[in-house]
Amino acid sequence: MTDKRMSRFLSHYLEVHHQQMVLACLLMACCFLGCASSSDPTRRDLATAQQLASDPNLPENLRPYYQRLYWEGESNATLNRMRLASVAIQREHWRHAERALDEVIRDIEALGPADARSRQALSEFHPEDIKKFKGEPYERSMAYFLRGLLYLRAKDWSNARACFKSVQIQNLSWAGADWLEGWCARQLNETSEAERCWERAGRAHLAPPSDSDRVLCVALLGWGPIKIPEGKQGERLAYRKTSSQTTQARVQWDSSSKSISLADDLYLQATGRGLRHMDAVNKEKADAKEGAQTAGDILTIGGAGTAIAGAVGGDTTVAAAGLGAVAVGMATQGVASSMQPKADTRTWDLLPGRIGILPLTPSSSKQILRFQFLDENGGVIRERKINVQADSQPELILFTER
Repeated sequence: MTDKRMSRFLSHYLEVHHQQMVLACLLMACCFLGCASSSDPTRRDLATAQQLASDPNLPENLRPYYQRLYWEGESNATLNRMRLASVAIQREHWRHAERALDEVIRDIEALGPADARSRQALSEFHPEDIKKFKGEPYERSMAYFLRGLLYLRAKDWSNARACFKSVQIQNLSWAGADWLEGWCARQLNETSEAERCWERAGRAHLAPPSDSDRVLCVALLGWGPIKIPEGKQGERLAYRKTSSQTTQARVQWDSSSKSISLADDLYLQATGRGLRHMDAVNKEKADAKEGAQTAGDILTIGGAGTAIAGAVGGDTTVAAAGLGAVAVGMATQGVASSMQPKADTRTWDLLPGRIGILPLTPSSSKQILRFQFLDENGGVIRERKINVQADSQPELILFTER
């Protein structure tokens, strides 16, 4: 067939299917415009964030975190409350930290597997991060752990113990939570229960406190792990350990000095549970996406060859069948490109990397403690002085590297 005949054939084919093609394009355009013009149903009104940001009573270093909380909406609300709580603890805005963690815990306990967005995340055409964020087990455990520390600071032993118990429910084998649960039990005069807790904590070489220890130092050191996607389609959740110049810490007072015992490593907590259920779901999505891509490539390339062969041979039926296969192949490729197998890598990125615990017996009721962050050679990176007044109730000293 000459080039002129082929041109006439293609023009005839396009003319026959012109209306269908125009209709399809219009439908696609309407869908696109509809998606572009509609507002995100999870996004809060920007005026709410602006109103909160202009509150003169809000601490300035917390303002952007409150603003982000309301600007990003319910899908990321738990994550942004987690971040807000971390910063509030670092800056010693205790009331804001308590409220944020209370809301985080409420969110964690309210979001179950039957949540509508969680069901959507199971679909091949929705990414995992469409679901409301509630974190991986180590992140949920840390929400309870930090709230327990704030209860300890307020000398609310019962609620603190309940939080440390919940740490283990979310993710097992937290030596620090076991130890602190024992500390609470002792304040509640439950000696036998305290000893059982400290026995469990002994697996991390954490010694029980002495009867005279009245000051409890808890150190939050370094940076927590970061989530990253692995696999051909990014379908598997993995973790990258963050580095920190600080490798150890100690407390000095008068002529005494003690190293802080490391209780838990968050990278080990994050990576110690193996594959998640969503990893298996995302793998199925990735396999389906790869299969659809392969099928689409075969149909597109094969159909194009058939269409050309039919056109050259003057067989309009074969050529039309080939063009039909191309259309199906392109549609299949479009379906494949719409599949979303990537793992959810949203991370509570303000968590510490390690948790240290040290009980102390102060030499006097009023004591100046020097907290020192050390590098691997024992050199002092940073030092912080704190005035401690140990009365009849044990005192919690919570300090962070940042």
